[in-house]
Amino acid sequence: MVENQKLIITTQRTILRLINEDDLDDIAALNLDPEVRKFFPGGIQNREQTKQRMKEFMNFYKQYGLPCFVIIDKISNAFIGRCGFGPISSEDIEVGYLISRKYWGQGYASEVLQALLKWSKSNIKNEYIIAFAPLKHHAAHRVMEKCDMQFYKEDIGHGLECKFYRIENN
Repeated sequence: MVENQKLIITTQRTILRLINEDDLDDIAALNLDPEVRKFFPGGIQNREQTKQRMKEFMNFYKQYGLPCFVIIDKISNAFIGRCGFGPISSEDIEVGYLISRKYWGQGYASEVLQALLKWSKSNIKNEYIIAFAPLKHHAAHRVMEKCDMQFYKEDIGHGLECKFYRIENN
């Protein structure tokens, strides 16, 4: 896979651009917020853990063509969060996002998820794109449902009991 640093997706209010090493400060701050990381099995991540995870995200793009983006406000240029795709098994592609608490409840998660799902139809060759969240993470379930993803099972995701959603990717 040839890396394309020009890959950008825009939404009404945001710019999604490929994650890079220069984003470490913003993403590390996001990962240190216990409320943002409340539903993650490992809780918060320190700077070194964040750096390693960012390398994984960048590698997903190089190896599989599955991008991870930072979410930037179009007007203020402020960091909103991160989002993107990753392989979770030999055949499943996950889509996800992590939004800074300052931007919760303003529709950014739905806006970004819809843009990612639209992009995937032309750029990812999988029958379905899936997403999941812990059983008690009702806000995430609402976002997936709002983006026309369909609940299809309860199962273990990243070590936690989760509700799994999917959408046809054609």
